[in-house]
Amino acid sequence: MTVRVGRREELRRVRRAFTALPKDLKTALRKEQRAQLQPIWKSEIDAARSSGGVDDLQRQTFGVGTRVRPGLPIVLVAGASNKKHRGGATGSDLAKPMEFGTARRQGRTKYYRQQGTKRTTVTRHASRQLRPARRTGYVVHPALSQTIPRIVGLWVTTIYDRINQATEGK
Repeated sequence: MTVRVGRREELRRVRRAFTALPKDLKTALRKEQRAQLQPIWKSEIDAARSSGGVDDLQRQTFGVGTRVRPGLPIVLVAGASNKKHRGGATGSDLAKPMEFGTARRQGRTKYYRQQGTKRTTVTRHASRQLRPARRTGYVVHPALSQTIPRIVGLWVTTIYDRINQATEGK
């Protein structure tokens, strides 16, 4: 998800001011913002995980691997763990179906199995344990909707403060 500046004149001014800054000041700003964003993002994901509409497998999937990845732009990561769950799948494998659910909830998979000379038909309900499909997501997207305004506000105030400190010679 990308935050677009769009028609907001104040955000466009802040972006222009940020691009005009010296490289070392930009690097220091990014490091400072990343350090401030990590607890915000982690707390929002934890709040979304502890809400009533989330099941245990979703709590496990999004419990580990929540971090702010450095770069330009920064990347908010959730459910990126490579730790295997009880069934053998990793958290990063399960992140998409755990977040958005599945439309195959009632779907059946049939296949044949043979033991010796006896052949039987087996029907599996492989997607039954997943939540119903939801475009807006269950954990990460609600957390993002709470986090993005806080991130933008933090970004604007941090840049203004650093520019004021730099002009005052601190």
